[in-house]
Amino acid sequence: MNLRYKCEPLSGPAKPATVVFLPSGADALERFDELSQLKALIQPHLSSGAFKGSFLDSLPLYASPDTWLVLMGLGNLEALSEARLLEAAAKAGQTLISLRVKEATVCLPPLPHGAVKTAELAVAGLTLALAPRPTLKSAPADPVILKALTIQTLSASNFIDRAKNVLARSETMALAQLEARRLTDLPADIMTPAAMAEEAALVGKQKLLKVTVWDEKKLKSEGAGAILAVGRGSANPPRLVTIEYQGAPGLGADPPVVLIGKGVTFDSGGLCLKPAENMNLMKSDMAGAAAVLAVMGAAAAMKLPKRLTGLIPLAENMPSGSAYRPGDIVTTLSGKTVEITNTDAEGRMLLCDALTLAQKREPAAIIDVATLTGACQVALGDKVAGLFCEDRKLRTSLMDSGQAAGEAFWPLPMVDDYDDNLKSDLADFKHAASRAGGAIHAALFLRRFVKKAIPWAHLDIAGTGRNSKKTASCPEGATGFGVRTILKLLADG
Repeated sequence: MNLRYKCEPLSGPAKPATVVFLPSGADALERFDELSQLKALIQPHLSSGAFKGSFLDSLPLYASPDTWLVLMGLGNLEALSEARLLEAAAKAGQTLISLRVKEATVCLPPLPHGAVKTAELAVAGLTLALAPRPTLKSAPADPVILKALTIQTLSASNFIDRAKNVLARSETMALAQLEARRLTDLPADIMTPAAMAEEAALVGKQKLLKVTVWDEKKLKSEGAGAILAVGRGSANPPRLVTIEYQGAPGLGADPPVVLIGKGVTFDSGGLCLKPAENMNLMKSDMAGAAAVLAVMGAAAAMKLPKRLTGLIPLAENMPSGSAYRPGDIVTTLSGKTVEITNTDAEGRMLLCDALTLAQKREPAAIIDVATLTGACQVALGDKVAGLFCEDRKLRTSLMDSGQAAGEAFWPLPMVDDYDDNLKSDLADFKHAASRAGGAIHAALFLRRFVKKAIPWAHLDIAGTGRNSKKTASCPEGATGFGVRTILKLLADG
């Protein structure tokens, strides 16, 4: 997509298509003097009620025989969150695709978010909506026609100077989210642990990142028993990928931020087999791994001034004669022993070995991303991710970055009283307890592998990692949730 930005008064709709955003209410035009040139075209549709300006309301009009004018509803401006603004921009992009125009102008009136923030979210929403979705069909659908897009802000004279880098960054972040979706949506017979490791190696080659891959022999020699246990039942052996980004030139030897992504390329549940219904969706249990790989590639492209390390433990959780069993005692990379109570609680086993490895780098902070517990999805649904973090500064930064990116997180507690539920008579502790408080038990298990002095955040994206219903910004399938939040945190922090 060829994006162009400009700031100038609106003289009329540009050919071949112009999008104008309007709030709800018959007086919408009166609130924006900048749109007065379009009053004769728009007001009749407001007065008649043909266009109400409701959130995601879209009305394409013929401004002239060769020019479309698209009215895009924002709803009540007081309720226009960052997420809703992004979604409105995405709906505008979908409407432009339906009109099959080759280029278009998107006019952004003055909104409460400010000119730069409004444009930043619009670029993200449009990029997410306009990118063609990868397909494995033998006869792919017609390609998206739109090739060039102009973002026009009507009310900020120094907009270009202030926004140039921000908007380029926003596009890069959205493209990274699309890459995470692509990786997550690929079927498990293609995206095996070894194939995901190859994807990481390719990103490393393209972005000049150092990539190291531990195969099953190296995992065994290093003592990564938890990762090996999860992958033991599969014909596709596990991997552990390490990706290193040294930051912009002259950064020095600052400690890295370590990102960890759960990479279960297919989760059958193991011997504690999942129900057949919807098991086909378990290819997306590596959404955290896809997010971390996408973030690492984008961080290098953006030349972020941070040293980063990505750790991606990869395994396929399958039932077989060699699979790990309930009741097994597993020795983890840390040396701690864990009693297995449910082989479908496999993600935390991958993460615990990666967390142990992360400690050795004396990191500035650790953030893990994982489709970890159904309990978190039950608690928060599919629009809000769980955030476990006892470091106040990191927790606040993640919440703020998520809001700015249009991604919602909700802090959940680490309840110390629940820690006793992980006690074991045979091992140092169990890896899972009762279903009640399941997301908290998982976080408490992981906390046992993190030094108290290290800021650590655990993002449970079990509900948000996949879309069960198509939205303007995301088709049904993988969402790439968390990618833009983490990049925003790294870029602004």
